[in-house]
Amino acid sequence: MMVILNNHQLGGSMKLNILFISLSVFYFTPVAFSQPLNNSFENWTSGMLDQWFIDSPQAVSQVGVAHEGSSSAKLEVIDLGGFAFIPIMQSLTSTFGGHPVSERHGSLQGWYQSMPLGSDVLIVSVIMLEGSSNPVGSGAITIPGTISAWTQFTVPIFYVPGSPTPDNTIITIQMADTSGSGESGTIGSMAYVDYLTFTAPSNVEQISGLPGNYSLSQNYPNPFNPITNIEYSIPEQSLVKLIVYDVLGNEVAILVDEEQTAGTYRSDFTAENLASGLYFAQLKVGEYVQTIKMSLLK
Repeated sequence: MMVILNNHQLGGSMKLNILFISLSVFYFTPVAFSQPLNNSFENWTSGMLDQWFIDSPQAVSQVGVAHEGSSSAKLEVIDLGGFAFIPIMQSLTSTFGGHPVSERHGSLQGWYQSMPLGSDVLIVSVIMLEGSSNPVGSGAITIPGTISAWTQFTVPIFYVPGSPTPDNTIITIQMADTSGSGESGTIGSMAYVDYLTFTAPSNVEQISGLPGNYSLSQNYPNPFNPITNIEYSIPEQSLVKLIVYDVLGNEVAILVDEEQTAGTYRSDFTAENLASGLYFAQLKVGEYVQTIKMSLLK
């Protein structure tokens, strides 16, 4: 089970581990890439991961176990003078700029195997930045338990309402103890990580926070041709599904199918290739289900 975290759920010391390099960003030069650099972890120089920061070549190393290509990054909590030294890797270039992006990506995906000890978990976090120091979006997950086969993880990215498009990102991956026991990690905990990719830009925008109730508003405009907006609210972090059906009950579009924090959201529905007629948008969040009628008039 993966646990999705928001900023308030990251503890003090753990937040420092995730952000300590992020706060040291000095300079960034835009480049025409929209995926993380060296995202399959194939390129290493003298034990150091190219175009990434690693805290120790003993804690983060190249191994010939891979989901894509011929190698992946191995993270291991190591013994440093009797103390547990946790592995940390961050997507930073040699100029301490984050990896370039040009879109409001919906999530970060990757592949992993995990062999934790004690209370250790694999932690993946993303900060989307405009310029060198203005955060516009973020997301984080913790992954507990032993996973011995390559398994995909997804980190949903939540954006500040009305924020600009990001132009660089800092991804942090680490193995650590988040139990609050005071331990940083357990010596010998390990994980392999490979092939990070960003998903397409999300068509959902969070426009406000902390609503009191679940709700699905009537689409606007209605009738529409061919684009309309659908707003909905959720009062707590939940798995949200917003699906459009035709009058026969056939699914014609999945607008949202992801974990989202509390807030009011707006999703665009484009019916360019659909025939005129009635359609139904259904919001499902846990036991809450609400449906609206929409009229496409061409």
